[in-house]
Amino acid sequence: MADKTTLFLCRCGTNVADFVDLEALEAWAKTNAGVDHVCTHDFLCAPSGKEFIEETLKAQGSKRAVMAACSPKLHQKTFGECAERVGLNPAQIGMANIREQCAWVTPDKAQATEKARTLIQAALNRSVLHVDLAKLHMECLTDMVVIGGGIAGIEAALQAAEAGRKVTIFEKEISLGGELIKIEEIAPMAECAPCLLAPRISAVRDNPNITVVSGATVTDVLGFFGNFTVKARKKARYITDACIGCEACFEPCPVDVQSAFHLGMGTHKAVYTLFPGSEPAAAAIDPDHCLHLQGQDCQACVENCPFGAVDFAQKDEIVEVQCGAVIVAIGAEVFVPRDIPRLGLNGSSNVFTYAEFERLSCSNGPTQAMVKMRNGEPPKSIAVLHCAGSLCADGLSYCSGVCCVNALMAGETLRKQIPDAVVYNIHDRLILAGAEQERFLKHQIKEGTQMVPCKDLANVGIAEQADGKLSVAIPGQESLLVDMVILSTGFKPGANAKRMATVLNAELDAYGFFKSDHPVLNMTGSVIDGISMAGSCVEPCHSPRSIVMAQAAVGRALSRLVPGRTIELETMVSFINPDICAGCKMCMATCPYKAIRFDYETKKSVVNEAICHGCGTCAATCPSNAIISRHFTNDQLLAEVKGVLHG
Repeated sequence: MADKTTLFLCRCGTNVADFVDLEALEAWAKTNAGVDHVCTHDFLCAPSGKEFIEETLKAQGSKRAVMAACSPKLHQKTFGECAERVGLNPAQIGMANIREQCAWVTPDKAQATEKARTLIQAALNRSVLHVDLAKLHMECLTDMVVIGGGIAGIEAALQAAEAGRKVTIFEKEISLGGELIKIEEIAPMAECAPCLLAPRISAVRDNPNITVVSGATVTDVLGFFGNFTVKARKKARYITDACIGCEACFEPCPVDVQSAFHLGMGTHKAVYTLFPGSEPAAAAIDPDHCLHLQGQDCQACVENCPFGAVDFAQKDEIVEVQCGAVIVAIGAEVFVPRDIPRLGLNGSSNVFTYAEFERLSCSNGPTQAMVKMRNGEPPKSIAVLHCAGSLCADGLSYCSGVCCVNALMAGETLRKQIPDAVVYNIHDRLILAGAEQERFLKHQIKEGTQMVPCKDLANVGIAEQADGKLSVAIPGQESLLVDMVILSTGFKPGANAKRMATVLNAELDAYGFFKSDHPVLNMTGSVIDGISMAGSCVEPCHSPRSIVMAQAAVGRALSRLVPGRTIELETMVSFINPDICAGCKMCMATCPYKAIRFDYETKKSVVNEAICHGCGTCAATCPSNAIISRHFTNDQLLAEVKGVLHG
């Protein structure tokens, strides 16, 4: 007896029934030689519908079924589980999408019905060629990798470690801390940033479940949720773990290097740490400026290190870690509008970005927490320009949403050092989130900040006068004459974002930030299951929001990465026929999941089915048709196409 096929039609309430003539479809299907039984139900996905499917399959002795219902993305798994419960392989369930592709887009009922008939015929043709696919399971890994060692990455690591998970932090800088370590006080609460961050860094250092790999660039993220392999290139530090950061080698070093940590406003030696109390505590040697590593005869650091920690023989190394989930917290960058001449940011005048102003006021900054002009004198008057380089054609097209409260913080910071300083805030709209930030605005006005409304910020110009004073030209108003100008700039995606998106196979939004799986339901999730994001790599945000996002990302991972739990591997994966494969490696170049390796003994390409997601890109690329996508073979697809073309 031939294998029996059952066709299920779903009314989907009125979603399908009001736009497709299901009675006509049922009558047509009963005369179709490819159908042994046809039936209709109101909601196949409802509990009563699933029970109906199982009872019908058992009663009819069906070996395969086609569901004429909604999108396979929505309920293919649902119906496959129904089949599995009655002993039928889930791969024997086909679907015809007569809701989204017919009822919802074709207003003419006759046309929608005919289109539905065509799609059902295509699915029936294809279903005859379905073959059972074996289900494979593996135990999930429960460790985690965090990419980025700023406040979001630190919080993610601590949360996971406190749950007993092993965590590896990959940080591109030589120390943890990110952007938060570069500021003194957090707006609007004026909380001491180092006071908040230092205990968290110490907690990372003291937690045996956390490993910090600094100076590391992540190069590969392979696998899937529950089974990732993360590879990173760790730069040689040229200093061993014997170093405790005592700084005895700093002063003898003859080389001064412009400090990126100080935003170019200070220097460090060729052997250095970012800041006192850093983690890791060990110093590092800059190979581009170290005289010894540049081939000259200099041993200053070696001769003055009391612990013998200098090791010029160190090499870069590849670090590989297996984990179940990856948290991406690589942050964002301050937008520096040097290419906008009207803003006067040329590095010699007393025009500073807000980030530079923060470094000047910071206790670990280049001026020992004293706000100074280029000549070393304290400013008596400053103008803070909001939206500098934002919402304009020659800068950022968007509002970062976090700059306004930072701009207000400038007055708070300056008055603590110079109580009689005059502060102007030149602004258009003010983006302030919540009652606390509104209170902060009122407090600043009460303390003396002068708010200067301006509806044309894009045409505000800054010019330096002969005496060093700065003239701020405001359209339609009298110019301001001040000692210093602070540009409140927005944030842009980090320079590493695009490369990391490629490594992770993740998506970026229109502005270059990481795209969430869903902006409402899963903001910290990415389009790749098991890879989550937190902090400013998703959108510009303050530290509190970054921390909450990190907690959410880790919480979601912990709820699913349960020790001992197994995960089901993808069954619809690709297979390479070694008898046909010519070893051209084109499939390796196009596989977005890096699931294909080349066997140098057989000179053939091989699919790692534990990593393959079954996207079929390799099968479409292969010039010799050596690759088969299981459940999407050429014969199956051609049968479906013939069903559409010929009915």
